[in-house]
This record gives sequence, C-alpha cells and structure tokens, in this order.
Amino acid sequence: MTLKSDSNTQYRRLFEAAYDGILLLNFETGQIEDVNPYLIRMLGYPKSELIGKELWEIGAIVDRDASLEAFATLKTKEYIKYDDLPLRTQSGDLIHVEFVSNVYDVDGQQVIQCNIRDISSRREAEALRLKADQISINAIIQVVDALTKVVVARDPYTYEHQHRVADLSVAIATEMGSSEAFIQGLNLIAQIHDIGKISVPLEILTKPIALQPYETELLRGHVRTGFEIMEHVESDWPIAEAIVQHHERLDGSGYPNQLEGDSIILEARIIAVADTVEAMATDRPYRKALGLEAALSEIEEGRDRLFDGAVVDACLRVFKTHNYTFPPSQ
Repeated sequence: MTLKSDSNTQYRRLFEAAYDGILLLNFETGQIEDVNPYLIRMLGYPKSELIGKELWEIGAIVDRDASLEAFATLKTKEYIKYDDLPLRTQSGDLIHVEFVSNVYDVDGQQVIQCNIRDISSRREAEALRLKADQISINAIIQVVDALTKVVVARDPYTYEHQHRVADLSVAIATEMGSSEAFIQGLNLIAQIHDIGKISVPLEILTKPIALQPYETELLRGHVRTGFEIMEHVESDWPIAEAIVQHHERLDGSGYPNQLEGDSIILEARIIAVADTVEAMATDRPYRKALGLEAALSEIEEGRDRLFDGAVVDACLRVFKTHNYTFPPSQ
C-alpha cells in the first residue's frame, strides 16, 4: 500500500526527504510496499529490486533467520529495535545500521514502518576512540611498570607488599562484580599505592622496632608524596586520588585528610581493606605476622565503621568461601 491520500501528503514529503532510510512493510506478509530515496542510495539497490519482496529476502539482509524471528516479534509487540544490525549493500560492502520498526494504523490498515540509520561512521569513530584509549592505557601501564622497578630496586619489601595488595584487591573487586575496566585500573593503582615511600628514609621503612612519633609522621607522608608523583599523569582512573586516600577511614579517623564515608572513593576503600589484611597476615620489618585470622577479625570488627561493609564482606568471602591465598613472592 503506497500512501497517496491527501491526508498523507505531509507524511509523503517527510518520507521522501528524510535523511534516514525508511521501509514500509505489509503487516501480514512482511512484503516491502514502499522505500524512500535515502535507503535506495544507502543500499545501492534499485527500487524495483526491493518493492514486493519480503524483507528477509532482499540481498541486504545478512541474517535471514534473525529477520524472520524479528518480524514475528514485531507483529506481537508492534515495536522492535536493533542498536547495531549488519546490512550488505549491492556493491558487497557491509554497513551497520540502527534499525527501529513500529506498527502504525493508516486509514484503518496496519502498516509496519522501519527506520534505518547508517551508524558505520559512528562505529568507526568509536573504534578510533577505543584505540586511543588503549594507547593511553598502555602508557599508564608503562608508567606503573617503571615505578614498580624503582620501588623494587630500593625496597623489595614494599614491592612485594604492593604486589600482594594488588592481587587481593582484584580478587575483592571481582567478587563484588566490578567491571573489567574498574578492575584493571584498581590493579594498576594498587601496584603503586605506596610509591610515595620512596621519599621515606630506608632506615625507617626497615626499622626492626616500633617507630618514634616523628618517624610515624614521616611514614604517613608517603600518601601525599604518592599523590604528588601521580597527580599530573593523565588517566581515566583516579590514580592519584586513590593513592592519597587509601589510609582514610569511614569514621574520619584515617589520614591525611580525615575523609569520611562516601567522600572516600571505592578504589581507596578496596585497597584499604586489602592493605590491612596483607599487613597483618604477613611479616613486617618490625614484627612477625599476626596471622590471617587476626587480620580478618580486624576488618570484620571495623566493618561499616572503619571499612566499607560491602568490601569487607567480599574480602571475607574471598578467603572463607573461595579459599584465596596470597601469591608467592616474585
């Protein structure tokens, strides 16, 4: 049914001038009853090769079975949308389109209108953006790798500590259902969360007895130093912020800024739990390990007061349900 009545004159003008492809289908058979000029240019097929054919029979359709299934769904629900549907032009090129179909009542008859928008350029732009993002990610990875080499050369203990904290942080985030991108960033941050310790005298880092108050203050300064090292590194991940916040606590008792609650970003809240468990469960320069049970009791006791409750729960499951163990020394 080609729309010819005077009441549809305005629609016809829009149909002919539209910068999206438009198909009109017979509701019962799926046969193409009309096609606008833009779609003819988009696909390269002459109008004579489109009119009268069922949608899934035209050469542009890549997946015939999927088209038949979509038509059945459309008749039932009267609406269907594909964000990315492949079509093949007459010249053989594969293009990607956004495909939206609706059922309308026209002069007492049901007609299916399919709006087809070429998104190939959008996909190409997205691919370029992802490539650029990957270049940026690789640059950050190289920065992190260089910094870890600095740490291991000066202080092997801190290097091993960061490696174990990163591994546990990833396990916790995975248990929490975090995205791959979040986990990748968290891993990189945790690998250098103590990078600021390069400014702390080595004799303090390796002192075999308890630190004096002024030495403790020097040690605590590592979070600000770490922030200053990383604050100008461009990244989609909050690297500097997580580094400076990983000793903050929910009740404001942490350092350096006594942040509270949600003002502490999630990356820092995860590292805080992993850092506490690793520090208590392994040997320190000034004491032997306190043991895993003591470490898990510590975070459980601090749940929702010092540490994020969801992070604590995930950490407990990682150890008690999944039998997590720290990776061996590198």
